[in-house]
Amino acid sequence: MIIAIGRELCAGGRLLGELLARLAGAELLDHQIVDLVAARIGAPSAYVRAHDEAVEGFAERLFRVISAAYPEAYAAGTLPDWSEERLVQLTAAIIREHADAGRGPLVVIGRGAPVLLRGRRDTLRVFVTAPVESRVQRMRDRTGCSAEEAVRDIKRSDQQRQAYMAQHYGVNWRDPALYDLVVNTERVGVEVWAAVVLDTARHVQADE
Repeated sequence: MIIAIGRELCAGGRLLGELLARLAGAELLDHQIVDLVAARIGAPSAYVRAHDEAVEGFAERLFRVISAAYPEAYAAGTLPDWSEERLVQLTAAIIREHADAGRGPLVVIGRGAPVLLRGRRDTLRVFVTAPVESRVQRMRDRTGCSAEEAVRDIKRSDQQRQAYMAQHYGVNWRDPALYDLVVNTERVGVEVWAAVVLDTARHVQADE
């Protein structure tokens, strides 16, 4: 059983993914992907993790922090290929490797996983959404920022995720046809949705 989650910032996708992983006893791939990619290209994973900010695109921030760690080498052009395209390729390869490993249940959050794993009969693709007003309030509760700052960061995140998916996978990130299940967390919390998603995933697994 594999659950691949696409999500909007502050819609609750990460919380849902973490809860699903605990309930199903599943391996979780989220921030862990940063460490795995960093290890493959020889970057310090602790440094990458420390700079893993919430509202920047994954490939953008990974490339930024790695190049900052080695400015002299980067200027001299002696670094290996750490381009965004290469980072996306490595991310996709890691997700597919873990999906193919067959080590048990797997939950993957973001990084194009619902598109990368489409066509697999063992995979349930889920999109987690909520109205902007709810997402703004959640960000304010979480960070203490102003409403204006929350709106700015959410808009920026949405634009980056849309651009990432369009550029690298040629899809509209919010297209419901990409997913088996779209959940709105405005009125129904992640605890309830986790039960729904797990039940649906088990039906998908039974149909294999």
